[in-house]
Formats: sequence, structure tokens, C-alpha cells
Amino acid sequence: MLKEWQGRPVSEWAEIWSVPSLEIYRSISSTNDRLIDLAKTGPASFTVVIADEQTGGRGRTGKKWYSPDGAGLLMSVLLPASSVPKPFAPLIVGVAVARAIEVLADGFSTQIKWPNDVLLEGDKVAGILCELAGEWIVTGIGVNIRTPVDGFPPEFAGRTSSLQETCQLTLAPSYVAEALISELHEIKPVFDDPSYLNQVPPELHQELSSRDALLGSEVTTEHEGDGVARGIDEKGALILEREDSSRVPVSSGSVILI
Repeated sequence: MLKEWQGRPVSEWAEIWSVPSLEIYRSISSTNDRLIDLAKTGPASFTVVIADEQTGGRGRTGKKWYSPDGAGLLMSVLLPASSVPKPFAPLIVGVAVARAIEVLADGFSTQIKWPNDVLLEGDKVAGILCELAGEWIVTGIGVNIRTPVDGFPPEFAGRTSSLQETCQLTLAPSYVAEALISELHEIKPVFDDPSYLNQVPPELHQELSSRDALLGSEVTTEHEGDGVARGIDEKGALILEREDSSRVPVSSGSVILI
């Protein structure tokens, strides 16, 4: 665990970002795994873990998250689980990530691809992994700051980019972290308020709809088959319109553009 990062003591970053507890590592297996361990010890809400490199990073359904040293911001944040069940959490966090990226990349637009990806000008630049840990949601966020020297692996090529590649921006991880944490502070009240147990707050739902990358697209879903994506409902489910014009909510599983 580092005592200094990006030219400042870690304790100073925690104070600047209004974070009750902050751990930063040069390399770690997984920031989510570390925060899951911390969740067993009575941690403070909004505890944050950051790493320059993950050796065992993962996405949804155990897929590998490619995170070589220095290429991105790798961060996990602890949020209360009582009021925001899945699939709400990654979508609400996705709004915060999308907002932060637009602050960093002024003039560029972001979209949210259900259920957990953030796109910049059509390419994936960030992913979100939310995992339950008792009374907590461990919220992992990965943002591609720079394209790796050897490029992205073949399985990601053509649909994955970075802030550097898309926007010609060279940003320090601390700058990206500050923008993300600032926007996460803005959406944190949703996680604290039990009145939002059953639906996404109207203003956030409206923003989700405006950022919906799949709207009107033909897709294949893991559990409900093929159809056309017709938006995201108030409970965070993808609305799938089938060939017979019937509509079903898709609340879990992967979605692939046809």
C-alpha cells in the first residue's frame, strides 16, 4: 500500500476528495476484492481503493478486465446496499462516470450501454462492476485513460478506446479520480435514501434514457432472446421488443448488438 501517490500523501488525497478512508496500491489483484475484504471489518461508507495496476481484474460474469500498469484508473468505492438493488447500481454509477468523463473531455459526448458500460463517441472507455458484500455494494470502476503501448487485445479491438485515443487528452490518474469521486458524491444520496428502493429517481431515469446507447438497436439478450431495445424502465431493466411486438423487461445477463 502506497503512502504517496501522484505527488501527494495518500492522506492528503483523502482529505481533498472528502473520502473517509483511502487505500492506493501500485499493483493489486483486484480493487474490488480488497474492498470486499474491508467490508467485513466495519468500514465507513464511501471507502475508496485505487490501484495503478490489477493483476486479476474482472468484469461481469468473471470476464477479464484488461488493466496493464499505467493505462487506466482502477477504483472501487463502497456504497450502502440497502436501498439500491441490482440492476440499479451500475446504471446509477454509470451516470456519474458518464458525467465525469464529459467534464474531463469537454465537448465530447458519452452514452451508457446497458447494463454497465460507458461509451465515448461510440467506443467503450469505462466499465462498472457492482458486487454485493453484506450490507454494502462494492462498486468497481475502470476508466481507460491511455491506450496500452501494444494496443488492446484482439477481443477488445475495434470497440474499446481511451480518453487519450478518442480525445487526444493526456490525463493524470489523480485528475480522473477527482472528477469521478466528485460525481459519485452527487449520486450517493440515492444509495442512502430507502425511498428509491423500487425505482430509479425520475431525474436520473430521464438522464439514463437520454444516454441509452442501445435505444432502437437490434440486440441479442442472454435470457430473453432477440429483439429491439426500446429503452430502460424505471426499475433499471432493459425493455426488449420482440418480433410479435410484445415487450419484456430484461433485468440480468449480457446484451450483444446484432
